[in-house]
Amino acid sequence: MISRACSEAMLRAAAMRVAAVVAMLSLASSAAAQTNQSAKSRGPVANTPDQTIKGSAMAVEGDLLTVNGTAVRLMGIDAPDPGQKCKNRHGHELDCFKVATAVLANMVKGEEVTCTVTEQDRTGEKKGECRVRGVDLGAAMVARGWAFQYASLSPAYQKGEAYAQSKRLGLWAGQVEKPWQWRSRQIRQNAK
Repeated sequence: MISRACSEAMLRAAAMRVAAVVAMLSLASSAAAQTNQSAKSRGPVANTPDQTIKGSAMAVEGDLLTVNGTAVRLMGIDAPDPGQKCKNRHGHELDCFKVATAVLANMVKGEEVTCTVTEQDRTGEKKGECRVRGVDLGAAMVARGWAFQYASLSPAYQKGEAYAQSKRLGLWAGQVEKPWQWRSRQIRQNAK
């Protein structure tokens, strides 16, 4: 038989746990309300989770498609920018932007593309994951070596990049600057 003091102590402990859970739920609800209010104050640039766009696609860049006229940036990857040059395994310069764009164009040519838009930034650019026949185009671009994982956005393509690098595929076959480094260097040079 449990003593009355022990019984009261157990009830107090249970009441404290319930109070803690209620307080956590209250804080979470308050944070969600603040996030929703913040999103409303930004207007139409708020996230658009899980919007699906299907149809024929065109590659605009190595990490940017238009699907039925709607631009969608492939989330979690970064491909060479317009004007960015690199060197192949023999040291010959090539326009790596054009090559990466052509590789993506070849993957979507004549295929139905399904994009799940998970984000829309302040400029209105939609970002998400696009697939052809179930294959993630971002993962395919990284695994073939024609785009880099954007690790600060997503670690999802880390294995694909390691594979491409170990096999010296695509951009890894020669010399290339990662696009974000190239952009930073361009900004510094243009500021001089």
